[in-house]
Amino acid sequence: MGAADSSHMDTKAKLITAYRISTTATAMLSGDVPSLISHAYTRHFRTNIPSSNDIVLDPPSHEDETLEGVRSILSQVPPLTKKAQTLLDRARSILTSGPPLSMNVELADGEDLPPCLFTLNQGAVWACLVGGGANPDLEDRVLEEARAKQPHGSEMHDKIRNALTPEGKCLWFLCRKFFFTMNVAEKDGECYHYSPRVRCYHHRMYMGRLFMLNPQRYTDFTRARMPKGMWGWGLDQLGQLGVDSDDFVDPTRLTFDACLKVAKLESSLPAWGKHRMVTGLALTGLGTIILTPVGTVMAGEGAEWFLGPGEHSGRFHPVPLPDGFVPDHMMHDFSVFILCMGSRQMVTGYNVCGKLGLGHESDMAGFVVLPFRVEHIIISGTDYPYTNFLCGRQLLFAGCVLDHIAQAGLLPGFHKDDICPMATPLRFPERVKGWRLDDDSLAWVTEGWTRYCSGRDVRFNVPFEATAVYNNYFRHSSGQWSECRAWWMVLLR
Repeated sequence: MGAADSSHMDTKAKLITAYRISTTATAMLSGDVPSLISHAYTRHFRTNIPSSNDIVLDPPSHEDETLEGVRSILSQVPPLTKKAQTLLDRARSILTSGPPLSMNVELADGEDLPPCLFTLNQGAVWACLVGGGANPDLEDRVLEEARAKQPHGSEMHDKIRNALTPEGKCLWFLCRKFFFTMNVAEKDGECYHYSPRVRCYHHRMYMGRLFMLNPQRYTDFTRARMPKGMWGWGLDQLGQLGVDSDDFVDPTRLTFDACLKVAKLESSLPAWGKHRMVTGLALTGLGTIILTPVGTVMAGEGAEWFLGPGEHSGRFHPVPLPDGFVPDHMMHDFSVFILCMGSRQMVTGYNVCGKLGLGHESDMAGFVVLPFRVEHIIISGTDYPYTNFLCGRQLLFAGCVLDHIAQAGLLPGFHKDDICPMATPLRFPERVKGWRLDDDSLAWVTEGWTRYCSGRDVRFNVPFEATAVYNNYFRHSSGQWSECRAWWMVLLR
């Protein structure tokens, strides 16, 4: 055997020995030294490193079966080819100085972070991983909700499983920076899920990166690239996105061709500063209202309430408002919309049974001045046309009088199904600390008691001040929930 062949075999033997020892000696050391040695062997000799059954070597001494032993053996390996040597040098570095840190790296003066994936900012790391197949849904909430809403949608469930795989979860645990990024994105990012009877839509957004999961259209998370401007996406069956479509809309830039002042303001803003034109936004099933410093615009099926009579195409239009009235915020609940500018307020919406509290039942054709000041819309009824407003320390009611409102005697002179078109204060026999109202029941909290009344002639008192009420379940200040009936109470453990 020639000297070259002898050296060749000696290099093989040293790498194989170092590999075998490292599998146990580095078991508690991060960095995967055995893989680096194995890949260096493969790159240099163009064949996989042999298993223990394929070659016979002298057993290593006890002193060699340590980290120092692996370092000593690798120091005796002669130079390899360039790519193989890079891998071997990395293994030596880990054995000598430990693995490179993905976080909390101490830098000397003038030293920069290495150009690695884990040294990017968190938003970029998160986007790279999700775009590369990382599954951010560690608890399988998307699949569980889809199963709950669509128990027979096996095809939909399979699509979700294929997009959000168990293997994809492993990527978050490759290094500390990835795991940290996942947790921060879960805490600070935005997550939305919608599972009606025949659809499933899910998106996640973090640091300006949006990924959408729409199994009906795409097989995995799809990144939406939105370089500048205002964008909208989703179902546009009621024209609320202003893009003149009646189906699911992929991210599409919103335009304001019919709103010249708003269009001019948007064009004057820098590419990544378009969001500064929006001071408020309400996205509802009836329409979308956007507040801007130069006016309010609206698109959607309920356009006549906001814009007045006429033909309003499926795009944004300016909302007629008095000169000088530039809203800085708004309140809305289902079909009641209030624009606010300081102490001035204007209202519009669905005024059936006079539920807007304006003293009449006429249809609305634009915003009008609100004759009372509203601090909060507590509820605007869905099955029954009524509205409950909070005004200072008063609770006002307008619309169709509910059975339980009448039974409790809170609107003297009114009976069930009477129309109360003027916002009228509810009359309580005692000081009220808390209040809850819905289509089926009401409850208020007073000193030491909670009063309950439903529309089924059920009235009773609960002997403590409830901190939350759900149907006939009441939560004590200790956190204990109780189920109450007219004649008994059950503590829920």
